[in-house]
Amino acid sequence: HARDIRDRPAQFGPGLGNAHLVREHRALTRPLRIGRSASRAGGDGGVAARRAVVRWAVRLFRREWRQQALVLALLGVGVAAAIFGASAAYNVAPVPGNAEFGTANHLLRFDGSDPEVLEADLAAAEEWFGTIDVIGLRQVPVPGLFEPLDVRAQDPQGAYSAPMLDRREGRYPTAAGEVAVTDGVVEKLGLAIGHPFALDGAEQIVVGLVENPSDLNAEFALVAPTAAGRPESVTILVDSNDDRVFAFRTPSLSRRSPRLENEGVIAAAGVLAASAVAMLLVALIAVASFVVVAQRRLRQLGMLAAIGATERNLRLVTVANGALIGAVAAVLGATIALLGWIAAVPQLETAVGHRIDRLDVPWWLIATSMLLAVVAATAAAWWPARAVARIPTVQALSGRPDAPKPAHRSAAPAGILLAIGIVCLAVAGDVADNERVYWTSALLIGTGTLATVLGVLFIGPLAIRALARIAARSPITVRLALRDLARYQARSGAALAAISLALAIPVAIVIVATAAEHTAAEGNLSDRQLLIRAGNVDGPFIPEPAELRGLRGQVERIVEPLVDPAVIPFDVAFDPAVEPDPRFDGRAAITLTVPTEDGRRQDLSLLYIANPEILEPYGLDLGAVDPDTEVLTVETGELSLTGAAGPSESVSNVVTITPGYSSVPGSFITPEALRQRGWEPAPAGRWLVETRSPLTSEEIAAARERAAAATLTIETRDQQEGLLALRTRATAIGMLLALGILAMTVGLIRAETASDLRTLAATGATSTMRRTLTAATAGALALLGSLLG
Repeated sequence: HARDIRDRPAQFGPGLGNAHLVREHRALTRPLRIGRSASRAGGDGGVAARRAVVRWAVRLFRREWRQQALVLALLGVGVAAAIFGASAAYNVAPVPGNAEFGTANHLLRFDGSDPEVLEADLAAAEEWFGTIDVIGLRQVPVPGLFEPLDVRAQDPQGAYSAPMLDRREGRYPTAAGEVAVTDGVVEKLGLAIGHPFALDGAEQIVVGLVENPSDLNAEFALVAPTAAGRPESVTILVDSNDDRVFAFRTPSLSRRSPRLENEGVIAAAGVLAASAVAMLLVALIAVASFVVVAQRRLRQLGMLAAIGATERNLRLVTVANGALIGAVAAVLGATIALLGWIAAVPQLETAVGHRIDRLDVPWWLIATSMLLAVVAATAAAWWPARAVARIPTVQALSGRPDAPKPAHRSAAPAGILLAIGIVCLAVAGDVADNERVYWTSALLIGTGTLATVLGVLFIGPLAIRALARIAARSPITVRLALRDLARYQARSGAALAAISLALAIPVAIVIVATAAEHTAAEGNLSDRQLLIRAGNVDGPFIPEPAELRGLRGQVERIVEPLVDPAVIPFDVAFDPAVEPDPRFDGRAAITLTVPTEDGRRQDLSLLYIANPEILEPYGLDLGAVDPDTEVLTVETGELSLTGAAGPSESVSNVVTITPGYSSVPGSFITPEALRQRGWEPAPAGRWLVETRSPLTSEEIAAARERAAAATLTIETRDQQEGLLALRTRATAIGMLLALGILAMTVGLIRAETASDLRTLAATGATSTMRRTLTAATAGALALLGSLLG
């Protein structure tokens, strides 16, 4: 409108159809002129001018809402990411304490070996503390399961244990002969509600499916407290102060544990860090957007300056527009985040390993995030508003951008900020268990993250200009796109910083999840292996050889359904001169030990007999091993051998091998050393089964069912489904977020070059060349964003 008034002033008048333009021109210019003259005279006419400018900014937003749709979408996505991230951080941190303590602040554990003493101690605890919650526990070997099954006797209506127990299907057990189990037990043993379950030598009926909602990875069976039998240990939960808890003493009390006092601090630190990073993303998106908006309105602002607007009035136009866009984006982003949160909770529960209440979100934090989004958008609009307001009026009317600043001006602060950020993040890694250090760590993480991202923001223009120089010999369309990014480096740098941060968030999550997850060469076993075990062969005593040799046929029947399985039996060394001890079930095997501080010996592992099949996964050829070598082991330290007729002997001829899978034996004696020492091999009751292809869930289930029938146990690879799901979903969501921000940012930037594209089209540029310009812009920002992110 201002350009029309400037170019065709004689056409405006009554009856020419442009009366509204005349009224708008008069309504805008009169307060501005009054405001300038009144401000010089010391009056309050500037208020009228500011009101007129704000009304004009609102009208421009209403008329140009289509042009600002991308800006709204960008900020809405940023606000949604901020609120979603804060809600996730709020729901993750305090749950590990709930899994063990429920709502109590202390737990006391009692030995259950003497029922009479235990009963007296529990009565004393109830009298001392008043309200207590009693949980009985015993471990029962179950055929087919590698680890003993935890059997809990717990009251579902306990005073403090509500966060530790929940019913998913069926009902809780209430009488003898009834049991409820977790979904992992159901899956591994093929159970269902109403089916019989052989538990501890008695047949139980499965009446329900239960879980620990604060730890979905906990597998256990629940029995009624009135029909639990004799427990191995009893845990009581209490809510009392430290002095009273540690003053309580009874004969069977074996452990006192206070709840970690910093759970709230950890949660607050996580929410603070997530909110700070997300709000920084919103601010960077807003800066990139408002730089484009300010450039789009450069001529309008120049005309406004020509009719009397001050620099303050010009800044107010862009700042008011930023506040309005921020308010709309806050409402839009909050709506998207809440709907997305409700939809994502089931998948997030699997990843983090505990139940999440969909409505348990920090509503105060959501309101604060919305307010901060408005503030961030307003503050982000101030910088481009300040830059545009300082452009001379004639240059603003011409629409030419300001000359790019030398890149070395941003290199120095970028280096300083990156150094500060790296140091803060490195120091924040050392966290101690006290509240002050937690808050210090949170402050260091926030400062380091902020400094790092600001360093990336400052280094963005330098990277853009360096890429433009490197691509000097590229095709003309690519060269034009890169030079255009360097020419408008203010908006390009802000857009690059936003894209980098959007990529850095999912990359950080993926790195953390990958670091915690076992790789293909790590973990307990590979995905092509099964470990079949008979009895307890982890301790220094093994069953008699006659009891184990007959199990080889049963192992062969277990692996029949597998495709081309190779069965590798393990033998241990024992000294025939040592007679079996009647106090123990089995014969003493040779054990690798190390000395302890109190002068005793600590068992590391049994000493197995080396053979070519066993050593192959370690990359060793038994024939190439030095004949003087006695022991090959993954252990280190002052090693000795115990279990022989004589005293412990130090081992000197040791070869250290690279650690392999944790459940596969890692200490071996060579056959020559075994013969020289006069020891003999004996079956260890372990068989490693290896197939050519990864085992399927159906094959594992069939093998486990056959093993249960033969009273053997099977161990398979720990798949770590939660970490895998977290990594996969973080990658997918993060890439979608980053690609969305990249696409909208490129669209916003290229939309401002429509006049340039029309000029190129008029001089003969084809549609392919014009599309190449946009593709080169997106590719350059994506490349630099990936590297910096």
